[in-house]
Amino acid sequence: MSKPESVLEPFAGWLVKPEWADRVISRAYDNLTPGQRRSIARENPYSYVNVTRSSEDLLDDENLSLDHLVTQGAAALTRLLAAEVFAPTGRRALYLYRLTHARGSQTGLICAVAVGGFEEGRIRIHEGVRQDRTELLTAHLLGVGATSHPVALAVRAWADSEYATLLDETAGTVPADLEFGSDVVRHQIWTVPAELTDKLLEALAGKVLYVTDGHHRSAAAQRALASDPSSPALRHTLAAVFPHSQLHVEAYHRVAADQHHDSHRDCLWAMRSRVSYMGGELERVPTADDARPRHRGEVGVYAAGSWHRLTLPHLDSEAGALDSLDVDRLRRLVLDPVLGADELAAAGTVDYVPDTAGLDELIRRCDDSERLGFVMYPLSVDELLAVADEGSRMPPKSSFFYPKPRAGAFLRVLGRGATAHLDPS
Repeated sequence: MSKPESVLEPFAGWLVKPEWADRVISRAYDNLTPGQRRSIARENPYSYVNVTRSSEDLLDDENLSLDHLVTQGAAALTRLLAAEVFAPTGRRALYLYRLTHARGSQTGLICAVAVGGFEEGRIRIHEGVRQDRTELLTAHLLGVGATSHPVALAVRAWADSEYATLLDETAGTVPADLEFGSDVVRHQIWTVPAELTDKLLEALAGKVLYVTDGHHRSAAAQRALASDPSSPALRHTLAAVFPHSQLHVEAYHRVAADQHHDSHRDCLWAMRSRVSYMGGELERVPTADDARPRHRGEVGVYAAGSWHRLTLPHLDSEAGALDSLDVDRLRRLVLDPVLGADELAAAGTVDYVPDTAGLDELIRRCDDSERLGFVMYPLSVDELLAVADEGSRMPPKSSFFYPKPRAGAFLRVLGRGATAHLDPS
């Protein structure tokens, strides 16, 4: 019996020219704070950050409308194309993307993934999405006309699997086309030789894929296709497929607005009363290090200069994959009932800070907006896959995969907006 057809395929992409790499390629959008994105946009007109800005990246006197953001992104991409910072590869191909860091390395396949795979259940998700962010990214696809930051996917594959072995063998056949990054994270890109393309696709045929990073980009790709189902270019989106065993998850912390109390003191009292009644505990601790979770079931709490350790109630032995996660337990136990900050429904009541940004960034955001901070323990890759297999949806920004591919290395042209004069990839 033949293997099922893969939802993945090569694409006629563009690669940034090596001499432009340092100026164009940018860290992932959520790997940068709004202030960092504003600084980069102000100082470097050729950074890909300029193409993907959102309302929180704009200066106070700039227009915040969706149309303005799309127009601005299209103008930024036009500037890059006019400077000829990208070169078309001239053929449909797959690419390898390797990230090497202190904990090892991860190698993924850069390809085009069929958007229909999401509805078919061949590509599974684990997080909910915010409608405002999805709307912006959809407008970006349709109005700017290109994608550069791949949706990160995982496939269940261990180091000795056929897929992981093929990735390593392929990277060893030819020199890398592009290398960039730093001593902290080194990035390498290869064009897959034509004779190895079918082998890599066959190794993934019939496999279930899981979105690990890029739920909003995935949702935007589906919405864009629904708005123009006759467009061949919109039937696929840019993706990177990594073996799950090579991935690392960092925590995503919460900065939440208190809708119910006049002071942080009253809020903490209500929180302590509720969690104590349910078998948990909230205790004050001297420092941020004391509050940082040591294991699952603990959450650090910051409020107006004070730190606390929240111990969640014991888990029900019959709890499902989603019900067992700290991020969802915190939402159900504290954020929604105590603070009135329902991150699934009320946009703007909860903000998110990746652990890589540091606790100083969480403290700054809390102090600037008089909010409370919640420091989370990181999830595991297996926990995320279990939630996806269960068909459940975690709260937005429940996990932060690090390191991750950067934007501006690849360009997949959609033939619309700023790329209307170009052949689609």
